[in-house]
Amino acid sequence: MTLDLTGFRSLGEAFAARVAEYPERTALTLWQGSTAPEHESVTYAELARRTRVRAAGLARRLAPGERVLIALPSGIEFAEVYLACLSAGLIAVPSPTPGGSASADERIAGIAADCSPGLAITTDAAHAAVVDQLRAHGLDRLPVEAVRPVGGAPEPGAGEPVHGRVVDRDTDAVLQYSSGSTGSPNGVILTHGAILTNAAAFCTHMGLGPDDRFGSWLPLHHDMGLFTKLTCALLCGAPLTLMQPTLLLRRPVEWLRMLDRYRVTYTGAPNFAYDFCTRLVTDEMMAGLDLSALRYALNGAEPIHVPTTEAFTERFARIGLGDRSHSPGYGLAESTAYVTVVPDDVRPTVLTVDQALLESAEGPRLRPVPGGTGRQLIGVGRAHAFDLRITDPGTREPLPEGRVGEIWLRGGSIGRGYWGKPELSARVFDARLAGDEDGPGWLRTGDLGALFDGELFITGRLKELLIVHGRNLFPQDLEHEARAAHRALGDQLGVAFGVGTPQESVVLVHEVRPGTPESELPDVATAVSRRLTRSFGLPVRNVVLVRRGTVRRTTSGKIRRTALRDRFLAGDVPVLHAELEPALRTAPAGPKP
Repeated sequence: MTLDLTGFRSLGEAFAARVAEYPERTALTLWQGSTAPEHESVTYAELARRTRVRAAGLARRLAPGERVLIALPSGIEFAEVYLACLSAGLIAVPSPTPGGSASADERIAGIAADCSPGLAITTDAAHAAVVDQLRAHGLDRLPVEAVRPVGGAPEPGAGEPVHGRVVDRDTDAVLQYSSGSTGSPNGVILTHGAILTNAAAFCTHMGLGPDDRFGSWLPLHHDMGLFTKLTCALLCGAPLTLMQPTLLLRRPVEWLRMLDRYRVTYTGAPNFAYDFCTRLVTDEMMAGLDLSALRYALNGAEPIHVPTTEAFTERFARIGLGDRSHSPGYGLAESTAYVTVVPDDVRPTVLTVDQALLESAEGPRLRPVPGGTGRQLIGVGRAHAFDLRITDPGTREPLPEGRVGEIWLRGGSIGRGYWGKPELSARVFDARLAGDEDGPGWLRTGDLGALFDGELFITGRLKELLIVHGRNLFPQDLEHEARAAHRALGDQLGVAFGVGTPQESVVLVHEVRPGTPESELPDVATAVSRRLTRSFGLPVRNVVLVRRGTVRRTTSGKIRRTALRDRFLAGDVPVLHAELEPALRTAPAGPKP
């Protein structure tokens, strides 16, 4: 199936075409959980009416190109405001939901300070807190409004630009803020054309269309939720069922119940959510569920752990999950969302590769060792909609198949750059291959990977790579291994990072289960050190045990490794127990007890 969006000048115009085609079809449903008496829903025609009213109201107050910060939870009102911005020639700026955490509140203020919106829209309950947070950052002049139900008569037709406003494929549509897993988030400028191009490529590659049923708990301020779920569903004319992320965290089985209740054919999540369900959904909870309608369970937005994908597929096969439903994918905000994905007619490729060659600082590469031991990597598909090169990040030379390097991209859904950061934008969005200084620019993703038989394999992040005694180590490998070292770490979060140059020392900061006796902590640290030293063939002497909640994630669920490293070096990590090398124990900024 092909989703052809080339004839549309804007996202609003493309949405209007679906409204005309499916006016009485349910567009959005908000799943409140299996115990809720009813679930709010809206048809395509009614969603278009509400959008028109909101767009007209925004246009009366804001000039074309002004930013609107959308600090709303995932739901129908978020979709209304988002679509209204697109129709009114304004730039939608999705942000985390207020009140979820201190880091989310700080992020809202950081986004507002970065892009100077003309208006912030939030909930009634969060209004006072948002105003206070903005005031604390010197943003007291920014108008903040609580969202209200739509009333009144519609103005222009569905999807038409507000009178006097030209909206076309070159018009800026969204400022999509990156997750901030390796530093401060930046606002990626995405045009209507970039989003239309990405959505068409994604849906066409996946074969998604109006007969599919989308389901998602992903936050709509994150690119994976906003574009590969909400925007793609509306541009396909398909129904989408939304669920609050907090419901997944409290009761992961509710995700599966939602998929069953609405016969969802396409969903998606980061790797941690699949692990979460595999561990916490019991046999009793699975009774009566049926996942046989599910064609795609997209896995992306963080490193994909092969044992997790295998365990999830095996565990839920008993309730109808197909053996090809799990679909690894790769994308980033700078490319709108999608870059590659494994379609449902292809079984994901799993390679076991030589660990020593993968870690070699003299040109890491993939060499399969069939039937042997090594690191498992899963393929994330082929780049059908992009030019893709694997590049030496130092020399900017393209690398041959099998060699590991930085992933560079070029294509129609790449963003225009970062808001207000021209120098950084030039470095990231307009990079040049060696010997081709006058050619078209490339996007430097900062991700490391390799091509094998034309398929992309992700190995890690360039900024997070540990170079220890001439070897390239990937933090997620150490973190996964550490969790298996002791029962006190089994379902907690850990972060591995390097300190010191040129030969880095590895530090592992890991949460322990609540209730673990203090007297047991030295044994836990010793078990971790021994397992990592044995598994990776180098001494890992720095193990720091902390309370649950110390390791922070981004608002999309990615572990903030760089931020935790900075906190550790600043002595800002409260410690339950630490085994450290002398140089780290005596450092002026050692960890706090």
